[in-house]
Amino acid sequence: MTSTLPAPSTHRRLNLTGTYNFRDLGGFPTGTGTTKWNKLFRSDALHKLDQPARDLLRERKLALVIDLREQQERDDNPTALDGVGHRVEHLPVYEGEIDLDGANFDLAVVYREMVANYGYRLTRAVRAIAASGDGATVVHCTAGKDRTGLVVALTLAAVGVDGRDIVADYATSEVLLAGDWALGMAEKMRARGLPDGVDVDHLVGASPSALMRTTLDSITATHGGVRGYLQAHGMTEGEFDNLRSALVA
Repeated sequence: MTSTLPAPSTHRRLNLTGTYNFRDLGGFPTGTGTTKWNKLFRSDALHKLDQPARDLLRERKLALVIDLREQQERDDNPTALDGVGHRVEHLPVYEGEIDLDGANFDLAVVYREMVANYGYRLTRAVRAIAASGDGATVVHCTAGKDRTGLVVALTLAAVGVDGRDIVADYATSEVLLAGDWALGMAEKMRARGLPDGVDVDHLVGASPSALMRTTLDSITATHGGVRGYLQAHGMTEGEFDNLRSALVA
């Protein structure tokens, strides 16, 4: 399949003050069409949006925000979307349960843990996207790269987007988060006293292509593909149909 990913990849980014990683997921070929523009967005946290950013999202008729963060993250950084007119579904991936040990706390371990043990929570976010109809929808966490990255990857794969495009989109987060955001977040993480051996800079800022390829390959090996994975975690044929109707033109 020929990719239509725009060049440069940052072309998808919406320049909303207060965000680094807010971008449109339209324009990907699916085999039966392309993903719609101004339908599904991915983002980092939305707590620093200013009024012009809110005005733009209201003009784009933002209807649904799917917040994958933990409650403590939401309490620390409440979403700044007053007056936009959207609704929020809070669908935390971890629900306070993830417990990774010290030196093994790296991205590869985090992704294996999410795929193996949090499939129902990742899938419920995809199901929420499937139920979103025509309304513009944002899915986000704190960085918009790991929890959001997996939900977006599963969603795009489920409607037939090629794995190369999924991986390329995922890798874009590292580019957009580099600099002030990654440096600031790494400083906050170090202040929490993480165990020795944790590569904080990599954990906070990296979205390596090889990791997403490996993750998708592992899902294929265990479930025959993303569709099988989502079905195993509760997604129905009707929801797949709804997802295609919502996202594919």
